[in-house]
Amino acid sequence: MKIVVLAGGRSPENEVSVCSGFAVAKALCSLGCEVALLHPSQLLKPGYDCFFSDFNALSDIFSENLKNENFSEHYISFDVLACCSKSDMVFLALHGGDGENGRLQSVLETYGIKYTGSSPEACFSAMDKIRSKQIYEHAGILTPLYTVFRKGQKRIAVPPRYPCVIKPANGGSSFGVTIAYNPSMLMSAIDRALEYCDTVIMEEKITGREFSCSVIGDLPVAVTEIIPKSSFFDYESKYISGAAREITPAPLPEALTVKAKATALRAHKALGLNNFSRTDMILSENSKLFYTLETNTLPGMTETSILPAAAAYSGLDFPALCLKMLTKST
Repeated sequence: MKIVVLAGGRSPENEVSVCSGFAVAKALCSLGCEVALLHPSQLLKPGYDCFFSDFNALSDIFSENLKNENFSEHYISFDVLACCSKSDMVFLALHGGDGENGRLQSVLETYGIKYTGSSPEACFSAMDKIRSKQIYEHAGILTPLYTVFRKGQKRIAVPPRYPCVIKPANGGSSFGVTIAYNPSMLMSAIDRALEYCDTVIMEEKITGREFSCSVIGDLPVAVTEIIPKSSFFDYESKYISGAAREITPAPLPEALTVKAKATALRAHKALGLNNFSRTDMILSENSKLFYTLETNTLPGMTETSILPAAAAYSGLDFPALCLKMLTKST
């Protein structure tokens, strides 16, 4: 198989995406695939041979291309599209921005290019936190109360209650996320979130244990408990070694494990997702109910990321997981 792995991009999560891209490309090379590892908007030299079966050569060339900073003004360049059109499948190792909000998926569909993950519409719904919350509520999926603040409106914000979590309405990896414990903290938290998005969600903070459950092949797999050392699962907790503990399988009674899996699958289906996703939730210490926070359509794909760890517990090693994710065609 000839596989294009797209990694990097222009979202704040590009560094994380590159790590995912390297891990996926290495796994696919180990399976005998011919792989092209590309930044979506990079410009290629005429006659450039995109595909390599040797991961070391592939990674060296990708790193060199990034250093050259030879990129198109468009999110995906015609050079990369041409390479994608020669592939059997495009593996999206992108996180956030136009790589996860359905825009890139729409372009690939326009050119008849197969790719991993969900449809443009489903990706848009999952990425937009307001829309996804509306879908959760319509499907009867419990989610924290929230209110919305938009850039340009009067600087009067009314959160559902304190403490509240302030977050950009579009985005991931906890960029721009702050907890406001009182009114004096609110506007500065909103201003920080507005650096990433023109619309901000003010969400009640549910006190309890944090969990994540992945869906692979449209079936839920092991539940992971996340124990951050900071006050919440922020960017540093997610990507700095030792900043959080991730326990797979989560130490939960069987009944709660079943509920967490059912919640993740309901969110996956309600959003219209396909093949794989990862849903984050909190088990309230007061009500003992799971509150769904968000669903990721392109979860982290390093070998220690939550979805691969859950897959490994279920008997699917990292290369096999990558191959399984390629089985869905659009």
